[in-house]
Amino acid sequence: MTRDLTWSPHEVKVLREVQHLSQRSFAEHLGFAQSTVANWEKATREGTLHHETREVLNRELDRLSDEHRERFDRRCSVSPGKLGAGSATRTRHIIASLGDVVSPLPYYAPASAVEAFGSFLSSATRVFFLSGPAGTGKTQLTHHLADRCANDADLQIFAVTEWTDEHVDLASEVLRYASIPPGQDALLTLEKQCAGLSRPCVVVIDGVANDHDFAFIGRQVEAILRQVTTPHLRFFIAMRSPLAVETTAYPLMHANIYTSAKSPAARRSVELAQWTPAEARSLWDQTRTEQTPPYDQLPSGVQNLARTPVYLRLALAASLRTPRDDLNGYALLDQCVRAIIGDSDAVVSLLTDHAYLECREELPDTMPAATPGLTHVSATHTTLLPAHVTRNIARQHGDRLEFTHDILREFFVSTALADYLHAQGRCLASVRTLNDLTARAATSGTTRNITELVFQRLDNIAPDLLRYVATAPAASVESTLPLLMAVADNSRFATPELLRQVVRRAEHEPSLDLCRSLLHVRSVPAALGPGLATWLVALLRRFGTALWPDITRFVEHTFGIAEARDLVDAADLAVGDEAIFIARHFYLFSTATDLLHLDAFLGHANWRVRAALAEGINDDRAPLDASSLRVLERLAHDPDYKVRAAAARAGARVAGSSAQRHVVALLHDDNWHVRELVLRSLDQRAASDQGDTLVQTALNTTDADPSWQHCPQHVLPSWHRLRILLETDPGPGQDDDHRALLRLLREVRTGYLELSTTRIRAIMHRAQRSDHWLVRQEADQLATEIDQQPAHSSALRNRERFRRTRDTRAVQIALDVHDVDHAIGIAEAAVKAGADFVEIGDPLIKEAGVRAIEQVKTAVPDAIIVAEMMSADWGRDQVLLAAEAGADIVLLIGPATTASVSAAVDAGQRLGVPILLDAPANTTSQWVIDMERAGVDGFAITTNIDVGIGSATAFEKAQTLRSWTRLPVAVSGGFSVADHTQLTSADWDILIVGRSVTDAVDPITAAAHIVELAHQTGRQA
Repeated sequence: MTRDLTWSPHEVKVLREVQHLSQRSFAEHLGFAQSTVANWEKATREGTLHHETREVLNRELDRLSDEHRERFDRRCSVSPGKLGAGSATRTRHIIASLGDVVSPLPYYAPASAVEAFGSFLSSATRVFFLSGPAGTGKTQLTHHLADRCANDADLQIFAVTEWTDEHVDLASEVLRYASIPPGQDALLTLEKQCAGLSRPCVVVIDGVANDHDFAFIGRQVEAILRQVTTPHLRFFIAMRSPLAVETTAYPLMHANIYTSAKSPAARRSVELAQWTPAEARSLWDQTRTEQTPPYDQLPSGVQNLARTPVYLRLALAASLRTPRDDLNGYALLDQCVRAIIGDSDAVVSLLTDHAYLECREELPDTMPAATPGLTHVSATHTTLLPAHVTRNIARQHGDRLEFTHDILREFFVSTALADYLHAQGRCLASVRTLNDLTARAATSGTTRNITELVFQRLDNIAPDLLRYVATAPAASVESTLPLLMAVADNSRFATPELLRQVVRRAEHEPSLDLCRSLLHVRSVPAALGPGLATWLVALLRRFGTALWPDITRFVEHTFGIAEARDLVDAADLAVGDEAIFIARHFYLFSTATDLLHLDAFLGHANWRVRAALAEGINDDRAPLDASSLRVLERLAHDPDYKVRAAAARAGARVAGSSAQRHVVALLHDDNWHVRELVLRSLDQRAASDQGDTLVQTALNTTDADPSWQHCPQHVLPSWHRLRILLETDPGPGQDDDHRALLRLLREVRTGYLELSTTRIRAIMHRAQRSDHWLVRQEADQLATEIDQQPAHSSALRNRERFRRTRDTRAVQIALDVHDVDHAIGIAEAAVKAGADFVEIGDPLIKEAGVRAIEQVKTAVPDAIIVAEMMSADWGRDQVLLAAEAGADIVLLIGPATTASVSAAVDAGQRLGVPILLDAPANTTSQWVIDMERAGVDGFAITTNIDVGIGSATAFEKAQTLRSWTRLPVAVSGGFSVADHTQLTSADWDILIVGRSVTDAVDPITAAAHIVELAHQTGRQA
């Protein structure tokens, strides 16, 4: 039974509307006249309905489906112990209570962030990261999204600053938010509550400002994701940049992060930036008072600061007058705060003391414990703040203060610290203090902003002190100098001579961070003068591709024709690395790289230089003018196929008749790799536009060329993929290539390929006619998912499921045999025994080919197949071969490069296939981090039994490896039921067993014994 509602006119109307009934239909349904129902809903109705009428409506409410009941509860602010409706109700009340304290400025929600959040809600991912500098409106955006998306999702809103207790349990907080008791086990209670969700419930966690905050949140979100598998429970984490967090320590979170670009290397957060000048001008001018100057009369520095919401709001609240001089961020805050507060030293002391004590944990231990410079703090605690201060600076709750924005709290802290350093003067202690402060700033967005404000205040009152610090040998080149250079533009301390000294120090003490920081200082070119080009070339030679993005940005924003020519002249174009950089970014040197230089690049002996030109043309920033097209045409006829392959990738950017000539020429190339890359470059066009003329030209060209009738098998999927996307027939006597169909179906299921429902159904129809079992199965699975939310896609959840095997004691039976029939029998025995995975070993694949995977999977469809692929290269192709044969997981042994692993991961994510990577003998913690960042889903330690008794135990390596990663670790080593110590060891997540089962006379019994022992022995402490 429901609670006893009064059945107001609104509640009656909602009860009817959630069932999509008209008044007439609703009246007939209940057995009343339509006029009676109309009276119930009349807004002017006075008094309550009769008891009998209320009982009828109560019974009707109790008969509602779960979906309709949740809609009713949400619209009527009723939360009968339900997570979704209870969350929506409380969030609505919270946002309503903020109405009297939010900024009166019109709110411009960044369209890109709103669109990204909408895409997140419709995706299958469960974690959304929002980042942005202080004051860019992250909190306001979360409130806007809670209101805007109320019809699509329920949001909870938390702030990390609310959780002062280290023992706060996020699962309990989520439940309490919706007024649900956590019970004895909050995770289990949350799991049960989430099972009843019918749409996304998004837990917003705002205010993550340092590594400690993120570690606290990361551990708790990871635990919830591990326990609560319902895809409707999601998380939105708002972080202050430039905080760089490492998400790989939390495997399930890492696998669930929303990215706008479907690539392992894509940015893993949505970044909030400043308003555009036009947006800031519009907001400023429509809300300023008559005493406040128009936006265009403000100094350029203030105009730039006003593009940040918090600065604009404060400047308007303070009725900022036109300053005589330009202002840095600190000076603008100082002028606004003093205009609001006035000359009250007591108020300033009170606010400074509270701010310092709140931020004390963000500061190094070497900083003073009490607020430096304040001797009368205790006398100020009873000060009552004026109304204009509580409205704009800090709200007062008894003895507690709450700043209206973090940046104001940091302003008061920075004032105290800057004055403290100023009082210390030019001494080693000041340098050490700043070294400690800037080192802490590397892991805390709060401390970084405080430090930048300290530098800006010192620049205003003591620029000589900053010059002393910048040239002091004790100043850290890894922390202090890079952060000091970040505020060098338009400063008083950064004279040309000082910048030259810092550059010379960076040459003698190479620091990548310091060089990056210098490359963002706009006054460096003028300071270095004729030596600029030599310095940039030296950076290219010392740091290589690590600095390419920074040097490219530097050239793009600061170079004119003369500087560009100087850099080209200073570079040794005979040296590959320097020539490759210039060629790759030729569009930045368009006037300097005249035809003579382009000819030199086109005729360069190093093929990578010529290929770099093609990559440059493929850059969206490169103009597609007549010169670029002539270069591309030359590259398309280069004698080296690798250069022509690079030109093939660039062809998709070209338009019109030039594009058609380019595509036709390369489809007639004498190398099939080049031809295939042309087809792959057209893939996005075919997916976006079914009638794309360039794709149709490509297909007409292949149809007319007899050589394409003998197309190699590895090229066929790319060719047939375009045919399927354009819905053209494969040709007389031909069927659609099953690999092309499989890839398309999988990519639709994983969300990598976005097509209309009509086009998806057309592909499914072709797939259901295929004679290949896996294609038909894939089509059937997609058919069951197509009408559901993307969150229900089993293909997309494969990585998450595999990562859950951490700490779960899984058993993998390795079919290291040479006969497929024998392998099928053992696979059947393994599945009957309850083995978690069945591995198609390398000996069987070498003997029977990848068809062995298909044969075992066909015979034992319930087996989760792990394909052991041994290769030091071709990571992408290894995954494609295994997945197309039916593998559910791919174990790669021997990849030599991160690039090969990244290519394998990209293919695995497209096809929903987790990647398990063999750890080499010389594994290091850094290698593990690099592989986690590349996106692998687990590690394996393979120890062959043939190495004999002299080998080190695999568990010693596994113990070390598991201490470096939270991904599952698989271990092999000739185990049997006799190895009781190993089977009960705490150092494995997946136990790989081979000969003790495959060579057993009774493999069913052998598998059953080892599975039972492994599954029943819990992890030891």
